[in-house]
Amino acid sequence: MTFSIVGRDARTGDLGVAVASKFLAVGALVPFVQGGVGAVATQSYVNVTAQQGTIRQRNWA
Repeated sequence: MTFSIVGRDARTGDLGVAVASKFLAVGALVPFVQGGVGAVATQSYVNVTAQQGTIRQRNWA
């Protein structure tokens, strides 16, 4: 089982992503953060290209 959370500080705009799992090294793939733009967390099937595409689709980058 894997748990992910994405958060944003409304006052500062800071972003953060946290991941907890029984699988080793998921923190290297699950979160995707682009400074000043946004944050995404994917689970089950990690697709790094989709993470980056989500940021671009939303015109966040």
